Amino acid sequence: MKLMDKLERKIGKYAIRNLMLYIILGNIAVYLLCMFNTSLVFYLYLDPHAVLSGQVWRLITFLFIPPSVSYTQLFMVAISLYFYYFIGRMLENQWGAFRFNVYYFIGVICTMAVSLIFKVTGSTSYLNESLFLAFATLFPEMQVLLFFFIPIKVKWMGIIAAALMIVQFITGDWGTKLMILASFLNYILFFGPILWDKIKYGRRKEQYFKKVNYRKEGGKGKIIQDVAFHRCCICGKTEKDDPNMQFRYCSQCDGSREYCMDHLYDHVHYKDPNKTWTPPQGQ
Repeated sequence: MKLMDKLERKIGKYAIRNLMLYIILGNIAVYLLCMFNTSLVFYLYLDPHAVLSGQVWRLITFLFIPPSVSYTQLFMVAISLYFYYFIGRMLENQWGAFRFNVYYFIGVICTMAVSLIFKVTGSTSYLNESLFLAFATLFPEMQVLLFFFIPIKVKWMGIIAAALMIVQFITGDWGTKLMILASFLNYILFFGPILWDKIKYGRRKEQYFKKVNYRKEGGKGKIIQDVAFHRCCICGKTEKDDPNMQFRYCSQCDGSREYCMDHLYDHVHYKDPNKTWTPPQGQ
């Protein structure tokens, strides 16, 4: 993302670090206040009619509404908030504060815009789902304990979440459809090109194996693969060395540099020495 690199050099110093921590602390504060007055939450929702009537604080306060304000749901709320704090921290560590800010606030701004233009009540539920899908895309092999005892890889949870979101989009009303699209525009902007490249990459891979990497043996039509298609830039490992190993391209490295899962998150990002830039003043 060349545009993102330029923006980060110019205004990256203004990024809010530990953004998700502040969001979660706001959620906790609202939850505690609602334990004394549950009607308070009705003054915090992103209600477009109320906003246009002058209650502009709702443009901010809807971000701090927890999953539930019922004291009987305390355990569920605590787990949900911790999980989203963990996701936000992982994304910020992976992208840096500026890119994580951009990702999050694109979803926020689009949610507010759709709410005000189409008079639809907005919330952070779909925005939080977009955070989780980003997390599942970047860390597909990470394993978590579902319900505290079922080990499952994040990629499978991401697939389930995406499937449920598609069902909601198909079966929901126009307000639901618009909110889903608004909340996931950030995901589309960040990962759409990468996912599209993977689709084209898969097609090229199939053609490559058919035309180049395979040969017929003994005239019997037996097909043998003789060339590795993936290779880690760090250790040189290929799918021939470990058929179960997955390989990914690093979005923060210049050029198309591929890494095995052992080194994807443990390497120094490569920067093209031919690219030069002047750091902003004050840094």
